[in-house]
Amino acid sequence: MTPSETPTASLITFPGRTVLSRPDASRYLGIGQNALLVMALLACGPRRISGNGKKLYREEDLDLFRQKLISTVGVAQADAPYRKAEPDALSMPAGPDPLMRLLVRHLIRRRMILITLWGMVLLGGFMSLTLF
Repeated sequence: MTPSETPTASLITFPGRTVLSRPDASRYLGIGQNALLVMALLACGPRRISGNGKKLYREEDLDLFRQKLISTVGVAQADAPYRKAEPDALSMPAGPDPLMRLLVRHLIRRRMILITLWGMVLLGGFMSLTLF
């Protein structure tokens, strides 16, 4: 390879599996990119894999995450799992999914409250040990 040539970035492909980047995964779930990032930081989101220094999401993991969130509230339509309506070819692209946005906000809020309470317990225990 000569110095003027740069290696092309390639995506790791898995046979028969779809791998999505963070923007694509957030569009797939119908939530914002920041919500997906916050869930990754709080370790309460869908499972991620690493490839070429990037964090990627498998479509199967995103589907499992969606089903887990939907099952927590027991939403179903005619004994079929909830599924966001797919956009028509002639219409505008599908926007965010309101139900998924609410469920993700609730999940993030619960995780932050849990982390805060555990932090307060540990801080209180540390303070009581140092004062007595």
